[in-house]
Amino acid sequence: MSYEERRLETPLPFSGENVVGNDKTPLATRMINAGGFNQLISNFKQNLCNTNGLTEVSNFEQAKKLVSKSGQELWSTAVDRAQGRSVIKGNASLPASDDRILYWVRVQMTKALRQWNPKFILTAAEKEELQWIFEKASRGQNSIDLPEGKNADGRLYRRMIISGFDVFSLGQPGEPNTGLRNGNPSAAVALALDGKEFILSDGSILHIESYILPVNYDPFTKGMQEDTLGPWFKAGPKRVDASITLSQGGNSIFNLEQYNARFHGSVAGNDGMAYCLSSLPKDTLAIGKNVGDGVDLISLKGSGCNIVVPERWFGSDTASEWKKDSPPQFTIASFPHKKMLEDHSQLGILRPMLVTGEGLEGFDVTWNTYYEYFPDCSKPETQGEGGHEVVNKMPNMSLIKDPVPEWCSRNGSGGDYLSNESAYRNTLLRDVMRLKIPAGHIHVPVMNNFDGVPNVKQDDNAITTAIFESYRTAIIGQTTNLLKIIGESLVEK
Repeated sequence: MSYEERRLETPLPFSGENVVGNDKTPLATRMINAGGFNQLISNFKQNLCNTNGLTEVSNFEQAKKLVSKSGQELWSTAVDRAQGRSVIKGNASLPASDDRILYWVRVQMTKALRQWNPKFILTAAEKEELQWIFEKASRGQNSIDLPEGKNADGRLYRRMIISGFDVFSLGQPGEPNTGLRNGNPSAAVALALDGKEFILSDGSILHIESYILPVNYDPFTKGMQEDTLGPWFKAGPKRVDASITLSQGGNSIFNLEQYNARFHGSVAGNDGMAYCLSSLPKDTLAIGKNVGDGVDLISLKGSGCNIVVPERWFGSDTASEWKKDSPPQFTIASFPHKKMLEDHSQLGILRPMLVTGEGLEGFDVTWNTYYEYFPDCSKPETQGEGGHEVVNKMPNMSLIKDPVPEWCSRNGSGGDYLSNESAYRNTLLRDVMRLKIPAGHIHVPVMNNFDGVPNVKQDDNAITTAIFESYRTAIIGQTTNLLKIIGESLVEK
């Protein structure tokens, strides 16, 4: 099993002061049962190896078609569930909007695929390719299909792609912990909005397509995000009009991240792997480097403290040798900031318990302009720049100062983890393709608040609570409003 798959056997805490329930069932099993996806997993296993131990798949090409079809079926089933188009079967008890089910079903299916031993020979490279095909298909990355021109009623299409992320901070495999039940509201938004359309003020239609990214470094280095977005950034009748990345950020606030850094931090992904074990931008890890117990060895050239991008999209090799400005140290968002801050995305959003902020509805929104940098790229000392505490309106523009060419990035406005990386790659691809479109990163508020209701005892064994669900509902609603505001900015061009 992979590092992530080992968590399939890990339960939530089932004893202790903050525990009411005592369910020792692995969290993944509880999530899959409560989501009603058991049959999907059973069908996949049956297609790989039926009851007599055989399979109708007789070669690698057939295997690729099977895993691609199965991955796309998982994605479409998750989207249909989230958008209320499917009947939730069995003992399913979780609401349609729950994003966590998709993650745990995917991991259960990658485990089955990894353990598959067909009668025909699969090389190690072919097995890895099958996993890659399934990952991309099950994340909606192969299902994006932007419309062209106008619809049957003559309404002009305006095309937007958004991304969300897997759950993360799941704890050590085998160790009961509450992190296992984490959700990610950015994934919930992606599932809720994939394929959705909204009529804008001029009568045009905002069409949204979604995909989900992993919380692991290797897929980014392999070019997963560029391969997903690139075809839609190219010239043509289906070229994207706005590309927005989303992830979970801070408490009680939406952050519109201004600067995106090339730098990787030291926090490991869901697979236990971290790329930056030192502190300097130029530092890389050798192929075969061990970065943790039970974790895969470093296998990709250029793995290190600075992001490298695929030559097929950037146009030059950035992995073989570190170059300070290839790719650039920072990229910058191209949001309609004033509208996003001042057009009242909070309206109609029921504020969850414990949320603080202005007004009585929803969450505050701020333009986050803070970042950190190395004044001297060869020395570990860093400094910070910018930042303010203004919400729901434009800040003093004199406080916003772009990085200077001599610096190296340390933190983007959104930090140094994979959310920042998704923002960096999205906006860099925008620049490489010379697009003048809204592109940037929205850190949505933290959703993982399970406790705090007066007179209700904390239960670390519960997979959901009413307050947790209320956060997801509110975040989906306000994020949708913000994306519609971005859509309205396209009308004015």
